[in-house]
Amino acid sequence: MRSLSDSTANMSDKDVKVLAEKYQALRNDKGSDSDELYKVMKELGERLGSHDTPGAEVLSTLGKPDKLRPSIDSDKVSVQTMPGPAIPSSTTTSFDDQKSYYLVYNFEPKKQYLFFKIDSITEKVVTSGWQELE
Repeated sequence: MRSLSDSTANMSDKDVKVLAEKYQALRNDKGSDSDELYKVMKELGERLGSHDTPGAEVLSTLGKPDKLRPSIDSDKVSVQTMPGPAIPSSTTTSFDDQKSYYLVYNFEPKKQYLFFKIDSITEKVVTSGWQELE
């Protein structure tokens, strides 16, 4: 006999699957409704972004990320104060920061995106969020 919580979990799984299918369709259609894509991405971020969601579940639901990064700001370069090559800020992060990586799904490349921070040891979501850059 199924409990109420089992059927609720299955309904939630079905909802995520429907959202994932909608996301893939909108993502692949360049002329799609951006408001709808935004809503679907936000909802998927909330559903999959809970602590301890397996990273493999994020990948199987959303597909290949637009970027895989060691840190959320790995595109930024530190200010050059002396002659010589600029050192990316990601190379100056502490050892603890290297225990995780980010799956990034673009809404508007380099402006708005959904990210999932994945612990590289447990392979589970640590946190997720929506990033809007100006």
